[in-house]
Amino acid sequence: MRRFFRLVPVALLLASAPAGVALALPAAQRPGTPAPAVVDAGWRQDGNGPGRAGFQPVTRDLGVAAAGRLGTVWTAPAARPEEQVGGAVVADGTLLRSSGGPTGQIRRYDAVTGADLGAVVDVPGRVFGQLATGPSGTGPGGLLVESQTFDPATGSLLERHLNAYTGRGETVWETALPDEVSGGYTVAGDLVLRAAGATLTALRLADGTTAWTAPLDGEAGLHPPVADAGLALQTFETGGTSGTGSTAGLAAFDLRTGTRVWRQDVSGPWLIAAGGIAYTTGTGGVCAHTVADGARRWCDTGTLLDPRSATTDGQTLMVFDAHGHAAGFAVGDGAVRWTRDWGIAGAEVATSYWSPVNGGGVVYDVVYHFLLRDGAPEHRVELLALDAADGTVLARHDLAFDALHGAEPLLLSGDHVYFAALEKLIAVGVR
Repeated sequence: MRRFFRLVPVALLLASAPAGVALALPAAQRPGTPAPAVVDAGWRQDGNGPGRAGFQPVTRDLGVAAAGRLGTVWTAPAARPEEQVGGAVVADGTLLRSSGGPTGQIRRYDAVTGADLGAVVDVPGRVFGQLATGPSGTGPGGLLVESQTFDPATGSLLERHLNAYTGRGETVWETALPDEVSGGYTVAGDLVLRAAGATLTALRLADGTTAWTAPLDGEAGLHPPVADAGLALQTFETGGTSGTGSTAGLAAFDLRTGTRVWRQDVSGPWLIAAGGIAYTTGTGGVCAHTVADGARRWCDTGTLLDPRSATTDGQTLMVFDAHGHAAGFAVGDGAVRWTRDWGIAGAEVATSYWSPVNGGGVVYDVVYHFLLRDGAPEHRVELLALDAADGTVLARHDLAFDALHGAEPLLLSGDHVYFAALEKLIAVGVR
């Protein structure tokens, strides 16, 4: 598992658009075909939006017909042996990835070719992680990075901060953060939402000051907040450990004031939101709640055993469980549209530690298998592509890892799928 987990997120507001191939440009249009209304193919934070729903409306050449030809088109290894790749985002045709080692770095790459465009930030004594960008069109801004300092003599991690830099790497501001378990943060408009321990905090994106804090009725753990329909949403667990005698709850807060609007018991701590619906998953099943008041719309308790991460395109909710299965549910009433067993025969473990993404009618996830072959253990990590309409397995692309890593983000942007793995960044495209 990632030693640094997701406790070092980065939000990025570009002061100026970097040079690079503009993934935002749509593919060639047929004569008389209107241009699409949405042309931003960026992926500006984990989950691609404040609801973390993992949907990309612009996929260019990626789709069901092309998914069978996926392959690795370029990789970007960590620049130094001590580094760990922390996260990645795509904005304005460039891919930015963070890392930590002797110095915390944010480097830029051409998102299509993988050409290394150099370091934007290089700070001695820092460890950087998860990346995000501000909303498109917000104007001048800079880089935000949640970092940790480390003791060079012992290598132990010390203070935690949220740092702001300009797009050229100059320091703008720094805010100290509590050293409690956190699942990272989410950019929602002009706020950064971050839960640590049993507290949800909203920081102002402009200067890093605290806009409001709100107590939770339990520990948020490694589950990040989401935002939808003017509310900040955060799951938490009380009593026992995750999945063992614990009870999951979901609370909603007014984004402007932090006032709690409602609280509801839910099926589990995994959470995404889109279109005024919040979806929770866990040992209690797959459930949907109205964001405005928390009312349960529907709940499926039997299709998947221990459902975990999910993604939605606004029509279908696609969910992966911890035992090699996935299912698609109609967002309106929870009707099961398809189920799929994607586990490898003979695998003792078939699960995913990553959040799936979807676009162009395809859902992607990075999955992990543990097998015993002739008495020898075998670890397999692969990019799995399923048809969002019926769950058909379209591709299984081996990512060639020999060890298990967790929590790295998966991005879908333009005509590439990017995986910010622990030791290198991998770009997958149509070959």
